[in-house]
Amino acid sequence: MNLRHVDLNLLVVLEAILSEQGVSKAARRMHLSQSALSHGLARLRDLVGDPLLVRVGRTMELTPKAQALLPEVRQILAQIETLVGATQVFDPRRVERVVHLGASDWVSSSVLAGLAGTLEEEAPGLRLHIHHCGRVDAPELLRSGKLDLALGIFPSATSDLDLITLREEPYVCTRRAECTEPQPTSLQEFLSATHVNVLVQGDTLGGVDSVLARQGLRRDIRVTVAHFQAALIVSSQTSHWFTGPESLIRSAIKDLRLQVFAPPLPLPLLTTQMAWSNRTETDACLVWLRHLLQVLCK
Repeated sequence: MNLRHVDLNLLVVLEAILSEQGVSKAARRMHLSQSALSHGLARLRDLVGDPLLVRVGRTMELTPKAQALLPEVRQILAQIETLVGATQVFDPRRVERVVHLGASDWVSSSVLAGLAGTLEEEAPGLRLHIHHCGRVDAPELLRSGKLDLALGIFPSATSDLDLITLREEPYVCTRRAECTEPQPTSLQEFLSATHVNVLVQGDTLGGVDSVLARQGLRRDIRVTVAHFQAALIVSSQTSHWFTGPESLIRSAIKDLRLQVFAPPLPLPLLTTQMAWSNRTETDACLVWLRHLLQVLCK
């Protein structure tokens, strides 16, 4: 094959179509028309001699050849980004880009005001798209390129993802302000109470319940929600306790009637991590944004 007759921009199109498993989503991601991506897919099919995407029921699925091509294409694009980036100085004021960031409502709200304000001043052309996700789906979204960065806790992250700790903070407990009982001081009181719990997704154990499970214990969870703000509202209007991050709860007591007290059991610090795919390690825009998030979270 003579590379002089191959449009290397098709590599970018190929990565987007295969990652999104469809033309329409890839077109939105690349800010191009669907017809332009459809034309690109037709050229790619002729070039590689494979349909790449096939319809199975109501969904489009990658062919075996497409599945084999995707990691190789990502690696090639990362190498090109490294080569080009080494000769350019990144200027945030000139960037025009959408960055996809995954986080829970608590993490995104705790950093978003400072982040959005800084971007407005220093990188006005950078647009943020925040996705609500957690430890279960964020790693795969990073691998697929649907997320550029994820904030949260990722205990099962594999070696194809990079991780750093942004901050650590203690847990505190809440209950409604009208409660007249003395503040609890024993594990038995904690276990006897009813609780509202946050699981951003799935049925995985959070930090509190993992600690209890290692002791063969369980608390009485009456309500499970996907959002931290919802848990605070439930705790302020019922007899259920909520155990969560101190920064979130201290800011919430300004607007919600809550008692705040230390958990009557030893708990580890609540860690917030930042994760990204190895293939974006040298992406100048994301390097700059990761550094900015580290500074904001100090």
